[in-house]
Amino acid sequence: MEIGLLETSEAHTAGSKCHLIQADGSVSDAFVVVQGPDSPAYRLAKRKQRNAIMRLREKGTKIEEFDFFPLDADFAAGLVTEWGDITKDGKPLKFSKSACKKLFVNSPVNVDRVLDFIGERANFMSG
Repeated sequence: MEIGLLETSEAHTAGSKCHLIQADGSVSDAFVVVQGPDSPAYRLAKRKQRNAIMRLREKGTKIEEFDFFPLDADFAAGLVTEWGDITKDGKPLKFSKSACKKLFVNSPVNVDRVLDFIGERANFMSG
């Protein structure tokens, strides 16, 4: 078997287009490009999330009562490299990590969308 058929990191690092969900539940033309679980960005985002949870435990936070959504929004935003067809007041909205995080904080359905998308390795492999 060709070694290239076993390698996944490059495709996961390049990322894949994930279309976002509108407020009415329909899939939109708006999209984010997300890096996959075999990318260095994924490993870094996962490490940051674990460290945040460890800090919460060290502070004595009641984990069973803690709202983990902000950590999920950070994690998802950490894997987005660009976006498209997202506008504000009819004008294209420039991508930035902070703008992406703000979108995700205000759109939990799209945090779930991105996390589900990342969970399917096939989304990052062509063929």
